[in-house]
Amino acid sequence: MSRERFRELMEDAVVGLPHDLKSVLRVVEDEDVDDDARVVVAGSLLHVLSRGTAVPGVRGHLQHAGSVLLIRLALERACEASPEAMAKHREGAPELFDALEEHLEVSRAFLGEGMKLLEETRGKLPKLNHEGHAAEACVRDEESINWLYDAVIEAPVEILEDIDEDDVQREMKGVEQIRKNLLRRLGR
Repeated sequence: MSRERFRELMEDAVVGLPHDLKSVLRVVEDEDVDDDARVVVAGSLLHVLSRGTAVPGVRGHLQHAGSVLLIRLALERACEASPEAMAKHREGAPELFDALEEHLEVSRAFLGEGMKLLEETRGKLPKLNHEGHAAEACVRDEESINWLYDAVIEAPVEILEDIDEDDVQREMKGVEQIRKNLLRRLGR
């Protein structure tokens, strides 16, 4: 059951990724959200922009699924650190936030210990740097904030233009590869 639900959630999340990036950007820009949490969230955006691979050995839409998971882990951190500030983001982007807990619960059930690798990667997001812009600068430096805004607005065209719902559904049939590769990386 958890494999099938994981696949369904990832299909929807990957298709919605271009739209979600804008909602995630609003969290980075929100000064009411804890600064350290905002840096983690900014790092998750830099991860997507850099075409990073959160899950070793996967490409295409399975690679996007890894990005989706990192974004949700970053948002989880922001929700824990600033519940009141994040409540307004929930209201503004229900398509992203209403299923956040279920996404993470199902992912943890399906990926098991493999989620540890993604959680370790979340811990490295504050140190991420892309095109000379560090995650921390994307929260504190006006030039980097403006760059991040422009990059996120352009991302659906430049990075995520290949997201086709039929292709996503076809590739997500291979979600077992995500689990296997994460566990392999952990030596399990």
